[in-house]
Amino acid sequence: MILNEISVERLSFTCTKCGAIWTADYDVQHVQDGFGHDRDYYSHDGLPCHDPTAPGNTLCRACGRRTVRVAVAARRVIPAVTDIHNDDRGTRPDAGKAAERAAAPLLGGTRPESV
Repeated sequence: MILNEISVERLSFTCTKCGAIWTADYDVQHVQDGFGHDRDYYSHDGLPCHDPTAPGNTLCRACGRRTVRVAVAARRVIPAVTDIHNDDRGTRPDAGKAAERAAAPLLGGTRPESV
């Protein structure tokens, strides 16, 4: 698989049954498989999830119905590193930086490592 882009997408949800409206942010990895097909992988609060934009995949928070319209309200793109555009800004973390990163607490919504 080839990683084309990583983005944070703010989705706006509207229930067509009860009229409830809400937004949520998703991390999306846009990849291309070895056959040239594009695929999107979604996660929400650090947990992998189904594509929330697919019909019937999102339940209304108020009434529980699957009649939810979804629209992209905003997005922030994090370009993937490629050989085509690589001016070698990457750094190799030293052991202290790697240890500090490993010891940092996880942000809300992510599963803690099992002990």
